[in-house]
Amino acid sequence: MTILNNDKIYQLLNERGLGDVGPETAEAVESILGELDRKNVLRKNNSKNYFIDRSTLEATSFLRALVEQNWIIIAQNEKIIKALNASDMN
Repeated sequence: MTILNNDKIYQLLNERGLGDVGPETAEAVESILGELDRKNVLRKNNSKNYFIDRSTLEATSFLRALVEQNWIIIAQNEKIIKALNASDMN
C-alpha cells in the first residue's frame, strides 16, 4: 500500500508539514505508524477498559513524546535532503 492510498496517514503527514516527503520516507512512516497503531500507542483514549497502572501511563506518554520528536527529525531530514539535492543540481 502506498502513502497516497492511505488517507489517514497522508492527513497525519500533512498536519505535521510532511505532505511532500519522498516515497521511501512515506513508506517507512506508514510501516511505523501501522505498528504503533496495532499496539495502541498512538491512541490517547484507548477504547479497551484494561487496568493500567501509573508506570504504564507514564511509559505510554514517553513513547508518544518520542513519536512527536521523531516527526520533527523527519521534517528536518527532509529539508536537508531537498537542500542537498538542490545543491547537486547547481
